[in-house]
Amino acid sequence: MYSIDAKGLICPKPVILARKALEEHDIICIEVDNQTSRENLEKMAVVMALKAKTEEENNAYLITLSKTEGTKLDAVTKEAYIIVVNKETLGCGSEELGSALMKSFIYTLTETDEMPNTILFYNGGVKLTTKGSAVLGDLKKLEQNNVEILSCGTCLNYYGFSDSLEVGGITNMYEILKKQQQAEKVLYV
Repeated sequence: MYSIDAKGLICPKPVILARKALEEHDIICIEVDNQTSRENLEKMAVVMALKAKTEEENNAYLITLSKTEGTKLDAVTKEAYIIVVNKETLGCGSEELGSALMKSFIYTLTETDEMPNTILFYNGGVKLTTKGSAVLGDLKKLEQNNVEILSCGTCLNYYGFSDSLEVGGITNMYEILKKQQQAEKVLYV
């Protein structure tokens, strides 16, 4: 079994190290010391159809990942279009106007015929997916219509919102980049 010490590393480094190791090894054990890295590695295991076992030991997580017959090292899913939201407001200038425009933009998405496959939230944009956001109802409506809502885990941690996520799931920068590379069209708002 191939071992990786990823303690002290933040997203997406543990995920990248694990993916690279799996190109050459059938079973790896990666040690991380934060919840976000643990969750991101477990999500990667689901996407890639890996067998995963997590053990907690001495304030660290030991995650053993094993290839299976169905393992997909290069799981690629083309998406028609995705939206990237990196701040709470839309446009530059007045924050009050920008907030109103963002609320209108998200609402308008719920009423369109061609919804995005995914909406990625990072940096200040993650605040829109957390408790107290004025657009939660519309984001939940989009999610019910099969729009994938993903927020950057590192960003949620940075702003102190790790326990405040109200809609969608947590992702990492590696997956954010992959989604953008694989999309036919990316809209930045």
